[in-house]
Amino acid sequence: MILNAVNEYWVSLTARYRASPLPGFFRWWGSDLAQLIPESVRKRMMPPRPAVWLIADLESADLEVWIGGEAPAHRDTYARDEDPRILRDRWQELFNSFTDGAPEIRLCLPSEDVLQRPVELPLAVEANLDTAVSYQLDQLTPFSATQVNHDFRLVKRDTQHGRLELDLRLVPVSQIEEVRERLAAIGIRPHAIDTLNDDGQTPQCEGFNLLPETERPPYVYARARLNWMLAGVVVAVLVAVMFQSLHLRGQERDRLQEEVAQLRIEAEQVIELQNQLEDALVAANFLADRRRRQPVIIQVLDEVSRILPQDMWLNQMQVRGDELQIMGLADASERLIEIVNESPLLDDAEFRGAINVDPNTGQERFNARAVINRRGVQDAAAAGSGE
Repeated sequence: MILNAVNEYWVSLTARYRASPLPGFFRWWGSDLAQLIPESVRKRMMPPRPAVWLIADLESADLEVWIGGEAPAHRDTYARDEDPRILRDRWQELFNSFTDGAPEIRLCLPSEDVLQRPVELPLAVEANLDTAVSYQLDQLTPFSATQVNHDFRLVKRDTQHGRLELDLRLVPVSQIEEVRERLAAIGIRPHAIDTLNDDGQTPQCEGFNLLPETERPPYVYARARLNWMLAGVVVAVLVAVMFQSLHLRGQERDRLQEEVAQLRIEAEQVIELQNQLEDALVAANFLADRRRRQPVIIQVLDEVSRILPQDMWLNQMQVRGDELQIMGLADASERLIEIVNESPLLDDAEFRGAINVDPNTGQERFNARAVINRRGVQDAAAAGSGE
């Protein structure tokens, strides 16, 4: 049951496709693309589909056998009174002469034996066009759908007025029954029943198929199928190569991202080490600066001890930056300014406040300040280290 439903759906889908403009578009597109391929390559890779046209004369029941294609050629004539067994051998010999695969067999009826009628339908029935035509055959023709074999071709789609123009072809079943029985006796099962356009010197099939969908034997052009299979393999290989390329590109991207992440970690470690080095340098410079400053106090203390006479005593000495403050006792404190200014390490000595006499010792109490000469201190330190 499911198989029948699928088959009916496939038949309906095929009919809708045939009724749509897609087949014509693909034929036009394929022919234009084929022109881009050199003729020698086109003939070798895409040879024309082999075809046999059986042109039937319904009055005499004779059959003319033509090799179809772009240049039709007459090959044989099967007379009505010939033995079907002899015709079977001749047909088999012709059938086996095709080296590119089994031909498509089309039974072609003369135009005078086929009823042709233009049909106009609403655009809304386009999705089920075959069914709509079958339902209206008894209104369009004197026959019902069971009495005739029919086919149609979409001629024009008028979207502005919502109409479809069709070219309808039909032939009574009883009229071609004898021809089909004779073909069956010879061993011929046509893939299509077509109409013949014999306006020119050579006959041409118009591309209709009056056989019902359920009675059409499937036709597969072996070489075309092989070419399609090869094309499919090429496409599959290209897709595989594309995906492989994308996969490798993704792996390469992931590898580069891992390398970038590793380099980022290493860069952060380098920055951290650099910061540690800078901190160490700052600490080292701080210690060096402190060491540089320490000899200044020692040198100043040494210098003050050297220049002060024995009768001068210091109670307090303080260094604040480049300023030296001293407080003490002396017999004649006015000499202090001159003694301090004569030192290469001290300048601009002066008293701060008044000079008082200490009641306990009877000496003068002084409070003086001086400016420390840094260059002189450094020179003194360098001289001391050289010694």
